[in-house]
Amino acid sequence: MAGTLTNVATQLYEDIAIGVFAFGCKLAEERLAERYETKRHVIRDAFVHLEVIGYVERIPNRGVFVSEPSPKTVREVYEVRAVLEKHAARHTALPAPVNTTDRMMAIQDQHTKAFRNSDFRAVLRLNSEFHRTQFSACRNETLAGAIREFARSTHQITALKFGHEADMMKIIDQHFAIIRAMQGNCNDRLVDAIVEHFNLRRVEEYAALYQSRHGSGGHSESVSREGERRSPPIPPE
Repeated sequence: MAGTLTNVATQLYEDIAIGVFAFGCKLAEERLAERYETKRHVIRDAFVHLEVIGYVERIPNRGVFVSEPSPKTVREVYEVRAVLEKHAARHTALPAPVNTTDRMMAIQDQHTKAFRNSDFRAVLRLNSEFHRTQFSACRNETLAGAIREFARSTHQITALKFGHEADMMKIIDQHFAIIRAMQGNCNDRLVDAIVEHFNLRRVEEYAALYQSRHGSGGHSESVSREGERRSPPIPPE
């Protein structure tokens, strides 16, 4: 998958989300054109797309960098996500359709295998597909769409835990708890499962990472190595 604007923007978005290009990393057009086997004007167009969704920022006379959102912005986004997701849970007709929970179970099986294989790109995609399927059951596409957009804006924060086995196993267990709740008939139980899965402690952990980076002197001028993981100062929830 390479060459076209859509494909390049998708690949660059995923590379940023999973930490191939770390927070504050400078994105060089020529190197990215080689990486994605495309032209530099396609890279520039991809930058425009990712700037709109807050993944990159253009700094005059310096270049394009991976955005590093402030802890305040991250907290506000997570707070909105919590409100939206709990509202969706309360208005989901339970038990959810069998084809929905069966689909979630199949996606989770793939998600678990991807994690065990350290395929973080697949983990990112399957995590998104799991929750997209989950919230489709609320039967409010506008609400489900808003949840997807806010979730996308925090994928860089979510992916910080992909390399932590204990934390990822906890997330996997929480996904199964969400499935079980959706197979039942108690919306409060589903809300509780979402709250358990949606722990705002990760915001404080990101804040510590941000403070550490800020103290070391702003934007990096070099691209991180392929597959290099960004690790927070303390293990994420």
